[in-house]
Amino acid sequence: MKTVAVYNMKGGVGKTTTAVNLAYLAAASGQRTLLWDLDPQAASTFTLRVQPRVAGFNKRSFKDGDVLTAAIKETDHRDLDLLPADFAYRKIERFLGSIGKPERLIGSLLETLGRDFDLVFLDCPAGFSLLTEGVFAAADAMLVPTIPNVLSLRMVARLIKWAGHSGARVRLAAFFNLVDRRKMLHRRASEWSTKIPELFLRGCIPCASVVEQMAVRRLPLVEFAPREPATAAFAEIWAELRARLNGDVTSASERPDWFQRLDAVESLIADLEPVEREESPPSTFGLATHNEERGSWAYRHQNVAAAAFSVQTDVSFVHRFDTDRRDLEQSGHLLELHERNGSYFVVASGSDGDRRAAGSAPTEVQMDKSWAVEILSGAMSPLTALERRLSLPESTVVEAIRWIAGGRKLRRTATRVGRSSSLLNANGSESVTITDNRLPNALRIRR
Repeated sequence: MKTVAVYNMKGGVGKTTTAVNLAYLAAASGQRTLLWDLDPQAASTFTLRVQPRVAGFNKRSFKDGDVLTAAIKETDHRDLDLLPADFAYRKIERFLGSIGKPERLIGSLLETLGRDFDLVFLDCPAGFSLLTEGVFAAADAMLVPTIPNVLSLRMVARLIKWAGHSGARVRLAAFFNLVDRRKMLHRRASEWSTKIPELFLRGCIPCASVVEQMAVRRLPLVEFAPREPATAAFAEIWAELRARLNGDVTSASERPDWFQRLDAVESLIADLEPVEREESPPSTFGLATHNEERGSWAYRHQNVAAAAFSVQTDVSFVHRFDTDRRDLEQSGHLLELHERNGSYFVVASGSDGDRRAAGSAPTEVQMDKSWAVEILSGAMSPLTALERRLSLPESTVVEAIRWIAGGRKLRRTATRVGRSSSLLNANGSESVTITDNRLPNALRIRR
């Protein structure tokens, strides 16, 4: 039995369409195939016409696997079974944290579930968690759908860094999805990725409306659009993946050279950055042309970032960050990302008592666009960016914010926009004037 995880830290990159189509193609080739929908959103479950329910799912389900085995359902397609999603999967992180050793646990569970199958596909949720660590250790291959742009490639680089840090032996394979060959950036990315065959598959999935119809027809592409280019592209990816799975198993002493692959991806990013700047005019808000990408939480946050980067010189955006419990606000501290006149700053300030103390005046550092986009998309904490840019010794206000946050995640809690903004005064006091603190409809985000 082989296990293939379809995963990306970003949402809206095509994980579900990839998992459903490849699982179908594997089953059609004669392999008994199981698709496990691990995402509480249950998109794969919906597409394959199964109810998103696992009766009796709880923490013990990860120890013996009986509840999950009993929940496996046949689909309308021969040799393709589904372990459906359940909204209770949102508790998986807590379960794994309380049980411990997710690597052994997930590996043992997959062996139990896969006893009657030749191939198991995992439709993994976005983000990085204990579940991801367990999948990394247990899967034979990890397939990473990637949009051909710099931000998505930076997520691939982060994934490679983790693989190198953990000493993973998994076969990591990325491919480009939502490819629009009218764009120079997409063409260049697809061409240059062929220089990294040990990481990138040759197949590329085009940005096509027929892919969106899967959610309406609730069928894999082959069933209703067998002659479409997207269908042929998925078939090419399946052929490449199958060949890699049937290759020699990597021994414990022959781990992939993750650092070499990281260098290759970072070189690709450096080559693509000037192309992306050339193709991204200041007046463009970066709206998507594919509904799956447009619908993702991460992409909506990127729209805010794109909007902030496209304003005229007299407009300022201020994004405030805090913990879920609003610890910074309650203690009188602020941590914000400012966009002013095409430049980007992280600003930290403390309470009035802190400001009177030596070395605790409001702190501001400037950063480049790529870091600002990472902060707004949730890939980087603004406190991390601030700490990296500061020279020692750090200011008292930064130390205070770090202590108040206490390791809890800092999220964007508010965004305001207005005209007429300025930097800190020469004496170090904050002087940012916002004449209109209402967020335009184009920038509102539904939570």
